[in-house]
Amino acid sequence: MTARNDEPLDLGATELSAAEEHRIRAEHDLDRPRVFDERNAVDDRAETRSTLLPEEEHAGSADPEAQAREVLRDSDLRTEVPESAPDTMIERRRPEDTA
Repeated sequence: MTARNDEPLDLGATELSAAEEHRIRAEHDLDRPRVFDERNAVDDRAETRSTLLPEEEHAGSADPEAQAREVLRDSDLRTEVPESAPDTMIERRRPEDTA
């Protein structure tokens, strides 16, 4: 297993109050990345995902497993906490809103 980063997970810039961010960090284990990773099976998934795709092989990677782990963590974080990194959220509209 590759060495992991045990830094708290970053929510990015949000519009959450300090109290709301504290609640979300506790609820989703964002200050305990090992717990977050275990709950989401990040290590198992990273091992599988670390095999580079043909288009990724061209660019290469110094540590494909660590790279896969960070991509999976970020994806899981955005799934669990949609308020994270609001500048990258997909805007959802109803058909009647686009007329």
